[in-house]
This record gives sequence, structure tokens and C-alpha cells, in this order.
Amino acid sequence: MHLVVKKNMTGRDDLAGALAPVREALLDSARAEAARIRAAADAAAEATVAAARDEADQIRAQARERGAADAATALGADRSRVRRQARAVLLAARREGYETLRAAARATVLDVRSDPGYPRLHAALIAAARRSLGPGTRTEPAEDGGVIGTRGARRIDLSLTALADRAVEDCAGGLDQP
Repeated sequence: MHLVVKKNMTGRDDLAGALAPVREALLDSARAEAARIRAAADAAAEATVAAARDEADQIRAQARERGAADAATALGADRSRVRRQARAVLLAARREGYETLRAAARATVLDVRSDPGYPRLHAALIAAARRSLGPGTRTEPAEDGGVIGTRGARRIDLSLTALADRAVEDCAGGLDQP
């Protein structure tokens, strides 16, 4: 088929009228293609958003797990620190109690020197030093009461304060027992 185009003013109108169905078909096709592209873009955007949400959920879950692990580690460190502090407080209290007991024992034992029975105690300490070190033991009075015995390189301290210190150590040694 041949189109006959008439040349006149209405020729242009006739051409536009003849091409109108083609133009409409092209516009319909373009609209359909645009709708398909828009639908594909919407679907891709929804898939991207869904994937981003899934990834965000995974990141949050991992962060919660790491947070829980970090919290457990921090809690363990805090517990260890508190145990060390409690132990330090306990040891300081024991040390203070020991020093208080030691000072009281020393003060009390030094009062023995003014007791009328002290000469008998002094003689008993001399005898104990000689029994411990053997014959030839030399004894001399300790500065704070009691005696110091020596025989050659061997020495025994039976001073009143040394006896009080040993008694406190023996007593304090049992404090750690349950």
C-alpha cells in the first residue's frame, strides 16, 4: 500500500492523523515499558531493603552476642577485682588484729618482771636454755626480761618479748584454720 500525501495545509493534519495510531502505539509501548521498569525497580528496591533489614538483624544479633560476651568478661574481671579487694581487706584486718594482740601480749608479759614470782621464772628460763643447748651454755639477762642462752655458734632467745611473740604466732597460726 502506498500512501498518497496531499500537499496542502490539511496535508500536515492528514499526516498527523495517519500517524496518530502509530504514535499511540509507541506511547502505549513506552508506558508499558516504563511500568515494567518501575515495577522491576520497585521489586529490586524491596529486595535491597529486605536484604538490608536481614543484614541489620544479623549485625544486631552479633552485637548482642559480643555485648553479652564482653559483659561476661567484664563481670568476671569485676568479680576477680572484688575478690582481691575483699582478700586485701581481710588480710589487713588480720594483720591489724595480729599486731594488736602482739602489742597486748608484749605489754602483759613485761609486767611479769614486777611479779614476786619472777625470780623463779627467770631461773626456770636459765634451766630451759641449758637443757636446750647443753652443758657449757652461757646465759645472760635479756634487756626486756628473760634470758638469752649461747653455746658456741648456737643461740636461744628466751626473752619475755620473744616468748610473747612466739605465743602470739602459735595462736595466730590457728586463725587461718576453718
